[in-house]
Amino acid sequence: MFAITLIRYRDIANSERPARDRLATRLGILKKAEENRRNLTRDEKDDKARIEAVLAAIEADDTELCEPLFVGARDLFNASPGLLGGYLHNHVGGQLLGAVGKAGNGEFEKKSCCKAALTIGLLKVDGFGDLDAAPIVHATPAPPDMTPEELKAFEARNKLAIGPQSRRIMSHTGGPRFANLSKAFYAAIGEAGAMEDLAMLVLPLLAQEGDSRADDKIPGIVDAEEFARVMRALARSGVTADEPQLRRIINDELDKLQGRGDDNAANILGIDLPDLEDAADAGIVPDNVRLMGPMICAAMFDELKAFEVVDKLVELFQQGMLTIGNGPAGKQLYKYWKDAPNRMSDAERRNFYAMTMGIPGGESGGTVNREFNDLWLRFVSSVSSFVRQNEVDRLLRASLPSPISHQQVKKAARDLAVNLSLHGYGMSYYAAIDLQQQIKFMIGLLGDKEVMANYGARDMWQVIDQVATLELGGAKTSSRYRTLATCGAIITAWLADNTDRIRRPGGAIIDIEDVRSPMPRSNGVKATTHPTDADLVNACELWLADTATGDSLIDQMAQPRETPVMTSRPVQIPAIAREMLADLPGMGMSYASTRH
Repeated sequence: MFAITLIRYRDIANSERPARDRLATRLGILKKAEENRRNLTRDEKDDKARIEAVLAAIEADDTELCEPLFVGARDLFNASPGLLGGYLHNHVGGQLLGAVGKAGNGEFEKKSCCKAALTIGLLKVDGFGDLDAAPIVHATPAPPDMTPEELKAFEARNKLAIGPQSRRIMSHTGGPRFANLSKAFYAAIGEAGAMEDLAMLVLPLLAQEGDSRADDKIPGIVDAEEFARVMRALARSGVTADEPQLRRIINDELDKLQGRGDDNAANILGIDLPDLEDAADAGIVPDNVRLMGPMICAAMFDELKAFEVVDKLVELFQQGMLTIGNGPAGKQLYKYWKDAPNRMSDAERRNFYAMTMGIPGGESGGTVNREFNDLWLRFVSSVSSFVRQNEVDRLLRASLPSPISHQQVKKAARDLAVNLSLHGYGMSYYAAIDLQQQIKFMIGLLGDKEVMANYGARDMWQVIDQVATLELGGAKTSSRYRTLATCGAIITAWLADNTDRIRRPGGAIIDIEDVRSPMPRSNGVKATTHPTDADLVNACELWLADTATGDSLIDQMAQPRETPVMTSRPVQIPAIAREMLADLPGMGMSYASTRH
């Protein structure tokens, strides 16, 4: 019989080198950022350490693999050896290797090999062939002299997949991307099991089509993804293992898939069309999006008069009207007064607010982000409506489609991210860093025990309320604006963290299971820096609640609209055009909804 276990899967073999290159490139980017740009976040440091461990494992043993789809599928198979009747080992040049039986002895059975190849191919067809290796793979430093029981406990403790061997590179099962892969894996293996008898006949024929010399001694060459596509096409056509013209039907399907023949010009165009989304990476710059978090936070502090409160405290301290000794508070107030020439003025801050978020108050003639308010409310409303509708459908077990789909939410996210990226160019990045440092300084000053004691306050917010009421003509509701500041930081951070998900045409934009049952947050990871999907949904709901946005307006804003004209980066406008735009009325960000 044809040697199915000798078949080499070209796409499985060819995907390993790009995965290693992506890891090396990403490591270089993280190292350069660490050296020249900024301190890495906790997640980025973990990512860097993980990549270094994976590359070190490969350097020590070149038979190790880091391509995330194969590693993930291998470990999922091996977590339940009954799925294949044995264990799947690392492939060698695309040839699948394994062992059968409880003791792990014997050759890889033909049915097991075929099932494993078809399952991996189905995952590729379903879009899991371009997983990012860094969050998926993990190199374990497990000592080689561990007993099987010690190894099992070590892997369970570190959330590593349990396999038959102490492989160094394994699946990092604690991340959400592995959870998505796991769900798709069990669906794919069920589909492969249903087509098992037919697949055993199709696979040798595909290998012979790839190399006419293929037989029980010469291994054939097959693409696992093409194998899966052919199998799905045959299943749709109702072809069974009893089909006498199976080879001819397979050739017909291959012709359709590969676009051969004069009648398949459309297929040729469809297969060869370049991925335009990959060419549009410059459309969204994550750092430009992320800087909007400090901008929104600073704007909310301005609404609370926090900057004015600190200026007033400095003035009172200078006049000797604050009973503060020679402690930390006094030093901070003196430093704030001394550094006044190097800080942004109120007018300069408002210019940046107008440029990045369209908040009225900037100087006339300056650039204003007039689309921000509409795009922001559309995205927040789309997220809220989508999740609410999914929960209603779940409770009622309705089969009706949701009026708000993943793609509508993705469009709203893309429009907003492109807008934020466009208005985050130039000096805005440095202004955001400066404002973030100033906010941290103010939080430390206003929360000082001596400052709070002067006003009988329990926290910094009571200090702001007291000074604003006594000295600045009245206070505002601090709980509202600090909630909006936190929500704004979470939403912008989520957009910056998920630019790849936003760009990708297919796939889910929000993981509903994560929203319903959020994973515990790692120590040191904050929602305002690296939010989950559950954090995003919570922030959107809080934003709508604190801005008193009614359900009718939410439903209205959640509906798709044509994307406004936005370039991928700023374009110089002639002076005469800038003067004409300056005369238009401002359309800035609003903190309360428009009531109809």
